[in-house]
Amino acid sequence: RLPAAVSVVDSGELRTRGSASVADALHERLGPVSMESTTANLFQPTLRFRGFTASPLLGLPQGIAVYQNGVRVNEPFGDTVQFDLMPMFAVTQMQLSAGSNPTYGLNALGGALALQLKSGFDLSGFQGEFSGGSFDRFSGTAEYGVQQGSWAFYAGATRFDENGWRVASPSVVSQAVADMAYRQGRVDAGINVTYANTRLNGNSASPIELLASDRSAVFTYPDTTENELGFLQGRFNLAATEMWSVQMNGYYRDLSRQTLNGDEADFGVCGNDSLPLGAPDDTLCLAPPGADDDDASALMTPPGGTENDDHTDMDNESEEQPLVDTRTGRFITEADTDGNAAFNRTNTATQGYGATVQATAAGALGRRDHVLILGASADVADVGFSSNSEVGSLTQDRTVTGSGLFAGIFGEAPDDLFSTDLDTENQAVGLYFSDTLSISERFHTTISGRFNHARINILDNLGTSLSGEHSYSRFNPSIGAVYQTSRNVSVFARYSESNRVPTAAELSCADPAEPCRVPNAFVSDPPLQQATARSVEGGIRGNWAGTRGNLEWSAAVYQTGIQDDILFVASPELIGTGFFQNAGDTRRAGFDLELSGRIDRVNYYASYALVDATFESPLELPGNDEVNDATNSEGVLEVQPGDRLPGIPKHNFKTGVGIGVTSAWDLTIEAITVSTRVFVGDEGNDQLPVASYGVANLRSSYRLHESVELFARVDNLFNADYETFGVLAELEIELKEAPGAEDPRFLSPGSPRSVFSGVRVNF
Repeated sequence: RLPAAVSVVDSGELRTRGSASVADALHERLGPVSMESTTANLFQPTLRFRGFTASPLLGLPQGIAVYQNGVRVNEPFGDTVQFDLMPMFAVTQMQLSAGSNPTYGLNALGGALALQLKSGFDLSGFQGEFSGGSFDRFSGTAEYGVQQGSWAFYAGATRFDENGWRVASPSVVSQAVADMAYRQGRVDAGINVTYANTRLNGNSASPIELLASDRSAVFTYPDTTENELGFLQGRFNLAATEMWSVQMNGYYRDLSRQTLNGDEADFGVCGNDSLPLGAPDDTLCLAPPGADDDDASALMTPPGGTENDDHTDMDNESEEQPLVDTRTGRFITEADTDGNAAFNRTNTATQGYGATVQATAAGALGRRDHVLILGASADVADVGFSSNSEVGSLTQDRTVTGSGLFAGIFGEAPDDLFSTDLDTENQAVGLYFSDTLSISERFHTTISGRFNHARINILDNLGTSLSGEHSYSRFNPSIGAVYQTSRNVSVFARYSESNRVPTAAELSCADPAEPCRVPNAFVSDPPLQQATARSVEGGIRGNWAGTRGNLEWSAAVYQTGIQDDILFVASPELIGTGFFQNAGDTRRAGFDLELSGRIDRVNYYASYALVDATFESPLELPGNDEVNDATNSEGVLEVQPGDRLPGIPKHNFKTGVGIGVTSAWDLTIEAITVSTRVFVGDEGNDQLPVASYGVANLRSSYRLHESVELFARVDNLFNADYETFGVLAELEIELKEAPGAEDPRFLSPGSPRSVFSGVRVNF
C-alpha cells in the first residue's frame, strides 16, 4: 500500500554476504546505489542513491537522511554520514526508501536509509564470526541474546583491523552494542547503547601518472580520522486502545572527531620589502592573492584554507605576509622548515540529544482500512570545531615532517588565516502526519506532510566574523496512490517535496574569492538558501510463486528537481579547497528495474538503474586553463543546462547467481558494472570522463555442522584495474615515480583482487 519504491535487506543476507560496511552491502546488491571510494577506505565511502549523496566527507551535497532505531544520525555540523559508526553486525533490517518523502524530515531529498538494530527477542544464544585474509585483515564478531519471560537482553561487539592495500593505509574499527528490552501486554520498551572507536586512514586521489607507475601509491599523507562515539537511545511503545498506540524515543549522542592531514603547501622566503623590523632574512611569507606562479616568492593558497578569512581587518592583501608561530609569536624561518608542506588538524566535538513522540491509529473508517500517524520531533546539537596548521617539510615519499610551529600572520590575531575556533548550536523541530486510506480493497491513497523549522547559531571564539544566526522553515507535502490490478500486481504514483537547510560548515565557506580547505578553515560569507526537492515517481511491482520457485519484480520511473541546490565548487588551484554556493537548479531523473527469485536450488537477482543527474541552470565557475582547457580567457568555466553532475554514473547494473551445489555447500558469483562519471572540476563536461568498469565477486560457504559454517569471499575476482572517483587539479609536486608528470587528472583506484575466509558459529 506504500506509493514508493522501498528496498529491504535483512540480517540473514547481511551475514551471508560478508560485506565490510553498511555502504558496501547496499552497493553490492542494489542497482540505484553507486559508490565512490574517494579515500579508498572501506569505511569512508561516498554512497550515491539515485544520484543523491550520503558521505562522511564535507564538501558534498548530502541528500539522504539516515536513521538508527528511529533517530537521525546525519552529523549536524555538515549533514555527513559516518559509516564507521554504524554497527552492521547488530542490524536486523536495513530499509532504503526512495524519493523525497517529507515524513523523514530534513535532508531526505532523494531518499532515507533506516537501520533497525537487534534485541534479545531477535537473537537467542551465541553467534560468532572470525575471518582474515588479504592486506593483513582480521575481523572478529561475537553476539549473544537471551530472553527470560517479558525481558530480553542482547550484546555484541566487533573488531576490524587491516593494513590496507595502499601505502600508509591502516584502519582499526571497534564497535559494541547492548540492548535491554521489555515486552508485556500493551507495552514494548527498551534501552540501547552503541559505542564505536575507530582510526581510519583514507588517502585520497592520486595523479594518473603516479598510478600508472604504482597502483598502491598515494599522493600526500597521512590522512587520518579518529572517531569515538557514545550513543544512548530509549524507546517506548504503548498500545493504548485497540486502535490507538503511542511511540516515543529519546537519545543522547556524543561524538569526538579528530583529523590529521599531511598536505602540500608552498610558502617562500619573504622579499626584503616585506620583512618587518627585527625579522630574520630567511623569514617565510604567504604571497598575496593573484601572485604570479612563476615568481619565486609566489605561494599557493595556505594549507589551512584561505588567503583571507576576514577574522580581522587586513590592509596588507597586496603584500607578502610574514609567518609567525601562534604559540610563541616568533617568526617562522627557512632554517626551521622548508615550508612546502603542513599538518592540518581539526577537532570536532558534538553532543546531540532529542526526542520523538508519535501517535498511530490503525483500524477501520467505516468499512475502509485507515492508518493515521501524527508526530513531533525535536533535535538539538552543540558542536565545537577548531583547526590549526603546523608548517612542515615534504619528504621524498610525500609525507610530512612537522616543525612544531603553527602558522599565523605577523601583526594579526592568532585566528588569522590558519586557525578556527567556533561553537555552533543546531536546533531542528518537526511536526508531521501521514494518512493512508483504502478507498476500496484495491485502491489506497496516502497523504502526508511535515513542517520543518531549523535554527543554526554560530559563535566565533576568535573574533566576530563567523558569528551569526540563521533560521529556516518550510512545510513539505506529499500525495500518492496504489492500485492493485490483481492479487500479485500493483501500480503506484506519488508527488512529494522535501528540503535541506545549509549546515554550519556550508554557511561558513561560501565565498568563491576565498576558497577554504574543507573542513580546516572558514570565512565570513553571506548566508545560503535552503535547497528544496520536488519529486514525481511512478512504478509497477509484483510477485509470482510456483511449485519450483518464485519471482519478485519491480520497475519505477522518477524525476526529482532541486531548487537552490547547494554544491561544493572545487578550487582549480589547490586540490582539497573550494567553496559552497547555491548552484541554481539541478535534476535527477531515471529508471529502476529490480527482479529476484529462485528456481529449485538456484537463487538469482538483477538490478539496473539509469540516473540522469544534470545541472538545470547556467553557471560560471572558477577555472584554470592548465587544469581544464575549456576555461575561457576570463578564467571562467561555463556550465550549461543539461551538463552532467560530477561523480554520478549514468548506468549501474548488478547481478548475481547463487547455487546450492549440495545441501551443505553454497556458491555465489556476482557482478557490478558501472558506466563513466564526470571528473570533479569538469562541470562543463568538456573532458574525457572517468572510465567505466566491471568487477566480479565470488562467495562460498560450507556447513560442517548446523552450528559451524566455513566461508570464503573473493573480491575483484579477475583483478581488474578501475577507478571510482576523479578530480582535476594542478600537479605542483615533482613525482620521483613519474618524472615530468603534469596530467591534471587525479583518480581514486579500486581495490585489487583480495581473498578472505573464516568461520561462523552459533549455539
